[in-house]
Amino acid sequence: MTPIELETRRRVTGLTSSEFARLFVTVERKVDGESAQWDASDVESWEIVGPPVTADQHIVDTLAAANEFVATLARKLHRMITPADENTVVTVFADDLTFWADQPDLGGIPHALWNIAALQAIEWVRQETGVVCTLDTRPSIV
Repeated sequence: MTPIELETRRRVTGLTSSEFARLFVTVERKVDGESAQWDASDVESWEIVGPPVTADQHIVDTLAAANEFVATLARKLHRMITPADENTVVTVFADDLTFWADQPDLGGIPHALWNIAALQAIEWVRQETGVVCTLDTRPSIV
């Protein structure tokens, strides 16, 4: 994967470098038998010089997992809010800690992925019915 491809795919996924690094470590706990311990500075470096060859397929797998998570969650949220009316509210999150406290089964998954799925679900509702749902940002617990 080239540096520009990695940066573009990460940005399209909606993740910051830090969020992508956390997701990478969550999804790919080991790379070639060693613990994955990368952080935002590693991701930023990969976007300049390219990722290490040993991590290339793991990066592709992480991006695929992020996209699949968003698609699956968007479908689930859409089912939950349908039928929708003008009073339908969908919760989004301003930070990971608040998200994980509210959704403990999703610990390690960046809140940005939930927010993208929520936006997708309400957009589907708008396209299908013309109803514009409200997004409510959960106050930060920190």
